[in-house]
Amino acid sequence: MAERVDLRGSEQTMLITLFLRERDARSAHPVLGDRFAAEVLARVDHDPGALRWFSSDTVTISARARRLDDWAREFLAEHPDGQVLHLGCGLDSRPLRLDRPPGARWIDVDLPRVADLRRRVYDLPDDVEVVGASVADPSWWERVDTDRPTLAVAEGLLMYLPPTDVDGVLDQLLTRCASGVLAFDAVSPWVLPVSNAAFGVTSVDTRFAWGYDRDALVARHPRLRGRDDVCVTDLGARATAGPWHLVYRGFDAVPYLRDALRLHRYAF
Repeated sequence: MAERVDLRGSEQTMLITLFLRERDARSAHPVLGDRFAAEVLARVDHDPGALRWFSSDTVTISARARRLDDWAREFLAEHPDGQVLHLGCGLDSRPLRLDRPPGARWIDVDLPRVADLRRRVYDLPDDVEVVGASVADPSWWERVDTDRPTLAVAEGLLMYLPPTDVDGVLDQLLTRCASGVLAFDAVSPWVLPVSNAAFGVTSVDTRFAWGYDRDALVARHPRLRGRDDVCVTDLGARATAGPWHLVYRGFDAVPYLRDALRLHRYAF
């Protein structure tokens, strides 16, 4: 029997992501190929009709996850004794998709009811710690090793947080951790009102709250050193052929559309 799920606000988006990854995995040419998505989606009570509204995002969301997986693999190869902070992990199977060196540490963090659901629907290995807390709650950061190289991954998270919470999360990371990498996706400021209006005609009760401004981010957090700035529609174009390839290349030709959703990697 499927799990009964009580999700609110931005938590509902993790079902969208899971639905799109399941859709990608059963396609003829998967981009991410998340072999866990179908089993987990089948165990969670959801409305497929409502989720199909977001089907056109299948390739970009899967390509986004694949690039973040690649960055995580690269980090763990360089730092087999490092730690990964999987912020706002939702129902993402990332720690199962990646090979983790025996000396590495992995911490999944999400709200308590999401963390509880995650423990029920995934058979996570003992070396994956699941913390039930808001990422903006300073208390859970006491669990973090200050002397390990640290990768903080935030996928589909920061745009839903108030700007003060985004700064608070980064303050904790940069104050407590001696060195590492921050990898996240972000929307441009102009996307906030447009996407929030679109969310208003769906059953998803959530809104974007934070838009990425590179200069403001680095001025507020001067320890950050830019490494990568990747257009998600370019990733989509590279992952597809035929009509969708042309659609994504069309998006890339328009600066506002090209910059709507991007992936960023910073070192510190």
